[in-house]
Amino acid sequence: MKILKTLKIPATIFTLFLFVTLSSNIAHASENPIDSQSPIANDVTITITNDQTGEVTNITPNEEPNLEVDPDDSINPFDNSSLEAYDVYIPIETTGNVKLLRDAFGNTKTAGGVTAKLNVDYNTSANNEQVKLNKVYGSWKPSNNMYYLTDRKVGAHSGVAYGKTINKTPTTNSFNYTTGFGYNKRVWGQAAPRAWSSAKIHVSGMTATYTIKVEFTYS
Repeated sequence: MKILKTLKIPATIFTLFLFVTLSSNIAHASENPIDSQSPIANDVTITITNDQTGEVTNITPNEEPNLEVDPDDSINPFDNSSLEAYDVYIPIETTGNVKLLRDAFGNTKTAGGVTAKLNVDYNTSANNEQVKLNKVYGSWKPSNNMYYLTDRKVGAHSGVAYGKTINKTPTTNSFNYTTGFGYNKRVWGQAAPRAWSSAKIHVSGMTATYTIKVEFTYS
């Protein structure tokens, strides 16, 4: 079952605005009574760096209390696994007069920008005490050829100090990595399994660049 949540960012960074949508696909039930009735919410953090000034802004989205349920779980590439997926749209104004559009959830956004997608596919053990990261994949998609990306980085780890880590530097705007990891202890909080991606956004004809980083926990 795929659960789609709408997230809004009440923040402005110069002419940079951010809207986030979260989809979380839970494909199997928990045997732990607490987990099965109330799953622990995963954390997402979006960091935007103005590469010209060095200013770093950390943004944590606020979740709206409405959910859409989509029974189609065909995008899940592994049987009996869970999918945590984030789509981050980063509209960037290039002129003083910006045409306003609406995204699929009714949020206002500017006409041009970059969409960053980050997904992890993982399994939890039958007793919910272990987790295994299967795959990390996603993309960056400029809305037109005015925008381009460099310095792409992707990473994920399977949790706790002795867990396994994957770090990659994609050479194109899409990535798909199968980890081959086994199970390790399932934890939450600061030591929870997490994934991240970052890329530098350029606008043709402009010297300013922005680095966007998306990071979230999964378990």
